[in-house]
Amino acid sequence: MLQDGSIGQSDDEWLFSDSKPDSSLFRQRGTLKQWRDHVAALCVGNSRLTFAVSVAFAAPLLHLIEMESGGFHYRGTTSSGKTSALFMAGSVCGSPEYLQRWRSSDNGLEGTALSHCDAILTLDELKMIDARIAGEAAYMLANGSAKVRVKQDGGLRNTAKWRLLFLSAGELSLSQHVAEVGKKTPAGAELRMADIPADAGHGLGCFENLHGFGNGHEFAKALGVAVNKYYGTAFPAFIEHVLKNRESLRDSLADARLKFEKATLTSEASGQAQRVAARFAIAGAAGELATDWGITGWQPGEAMQAAITCFKAWLQAFGGEGNKEDRAMIDQVRHFLELHGEARFTDIERSIVDDNHAPKTMNKAGFRKE
Repeated sequence: MLQDGSIGQSDDEWLFSDSKPDSSLFRQRGTLKQWRDHVAALCVGNSRLTFAVSVAFAAPLLHLIEMESGGFHYRGTTSSGKTSALFMAGSVCGSPEYLQRWRSSDNGLEGTALSHCDAILTLDELKMIDARIAGEAAYMLANGSAKVRVKQDGGLRNTAKWRLLFLSAGELSLSQHVAEVGKKTPAGAELRMADIPADAGHGLGCFENLHGFGNGHEFAKALGVAVNKYYGTAFPAFIEHVLKNRESLRDSLADARLKFEKATLTSEASGQAQRVAARFAIAGAAGELATDWGITGWQPGEAMQAAITCFKAWLQAFGGEGNKEDRAMIDQVRHFLELHGEARFTDIERSIVDDNHAPKTMNKAGFRKE
């Protein structure tokens, strides 16, 4: 159900209620062919752009496999192409105005999330949200539920619920942003908002293939021109195909997840890595579906390879396949030993010397053996 109509047929009567009927996010301009030839075509050879667009196609598939909401975050220096990637993803659904900003209260984000249910939510400039609530906001978006509130008579209000994928961008990661106010980000929040290095490793920021443009700046300008001319036609086309094939999609998406995990993880992978891999897998699979249905114009395998590339970048930044809490405990012990090794640990060979001549260790934590 959209502000200006619906997709598909239903025997039931559906009512759409919107307090701002003139503020439709899902606007269209141009034809699907023009979007495919002038927008999607520029994603080819660029893993971050291809993955961003694939995430937009993946959002309406969550309910088919009963997957929880979640997000991805492009982290990188300014002017590296992060915002361009968000505009490209948003062009699947609407105009450049589809892009939202993190600058909001957590209450404001609830309304924003609700208006993007079963679609992608793009959020730019993570640093614009108060670092004290950033972690909680990421949890809220991924958990798909607003705060529980009480009515004046003491009863509970209806709780807003949504289902979406969100794509964020910023110069800092979530944990770095939260650390600015002296707080630690739990591993759960980092899993719900997977941090992907925006730098694709080719000296061009987010980009790897400039499609003949002289530099990354010129290419980013071309992307901006394209998404301002052609947008919003890919999403309804994709939904129409989903409605026609929804019975078979569950099995195909499950198979895609297994193949993705086999290609990216070992048998020793933790549940944390598998959980995030499933989200990357559905994005890659959605991109492949859009390609099979003639929406993107990409070569088969392009979307899945982009998802694999971005997942491996996340996995390396995350620290590997193991649980982050385990690594954090080991790192904390290692840091303590490196910091206090000489001062608080007595040499075990010298400790047996008569106490009158043995060196004194203040605040002894243990013994060391050379």
